[in-house]
Amino acid sequence: MVSDGEESGWSRRRNLLQAKYEQIAWELFAQRGFKEVTVDEIAEAAGVSARTLFRYFPSKEDFLLGFTRRGAQDLVELIARLEPSPEPLESVWQLVRAHSLQSPPDVRLLTLWRRAAADAPEIHARVRGERVHVLTEAVTSYCAKSTGAVGSDDPIPRLLAGVVVGVEMAVIELWGRSGLTLPEILDAAEAAVPDLNRRNRGGPP
Repeated sequence: MVSDGEESGWSRRRNLLQAKYEQIAWELFAQRGFKEVTVDEIAEAAGVSARTLFRYFPSKEDFLLGFTRRGAQDLVELIARLEPSPEPLESVWQLVRAHSLQSPPDVRLLTLWRRAAADAPEIHARVRGERVHVLTEAVTSYCAKSTGAVGSDDPIPRLLAGVVVGVEMAVIELWGRSGLTLPEILDAAEAAVPDLNRRNRGGPP
């Protein structure tokens, strides 16, 4: 029988190994191109068998997809726990902002990932599509709860979700690609879309 502590310890070890293997693969992809690197070559660089890698990454694409999926899932889980609000757009955005500042994407890793996926536009498209989909569904559900929307005929929850998710995606695209800090990018987002923050609408603090 495995105790909770043992299971937690194994999960941490697994996550560390997964991150290690991912970064080894990214370095190879960045140097030679995603399409040119084989799983056997990644395994050799990592000092393990290809069979071991397949336990963590069922396909070569998963070396690039897992990193972004985990980040999106963390945010989806936070949104699911957020209490309904009379200002759902602002509330969910403030959660996104706080999460971004408390757990910002590592610029070094993000830059390496971008280089690793540079010659795989299909991966970029898939990553973007998956993130937009899961976040839109999560924010739509939250806004529906907050507004009391019933059924899919009410467009408001999904329209609000489109605003938040669109801004969040733009923030990620700018992070590491501009000379701005993350707080500066988030402030610029609120300046561009005042409804994300009531102070920008002239409301009470």
